[in-house]
Amino acid sequence: MARPTFRKHERLCSRSCINEVVTTGAAVHDPPLRLVGKYMPLPTTAPAQVAFAVPKRRLRRAVQRNRVKRLLREAWRLNKERYYERLRATGRQCALLFVYQGGEAFSLKEAESKITRAMDRWFEQHG
Repeated sequence: MARPTFRKHERLCSRSCINEVVTTGAAVHDPPLRLVGKYMPLPTTAPAQVAFAVPKRRLRRAVQRNRVKRLLREAWRLNKERYYERLRATGRQCALLFVYQGGEAFSLKEAESKITRAMDRWFEQHG
């Protein structure tokens, strides 16, 4: 098995793609995360592109927002391969946006459980 990484081509950076995901994507709410995703062709070889958002309204301090985003990225990096396998098996690509909607920071273990539960629910409902 390859080393788990989260490279540039796996990040959802395109403003138009993000707008399309937000406006027409399917959402799953698993507090404190909201996952919005959409199956769409992507300009990359990766099965999925992912973005993370932590609104300033929820966490006022930039240090807290950056920590939450760092934890979410790490949780995704460690658990992404099983979802990539599922996408490769169907031959589809998807764009995902994780939006943090809680009021306080959490641990890596909690971030992993929230991300995996949200992804499992999203694939059940929309996969």
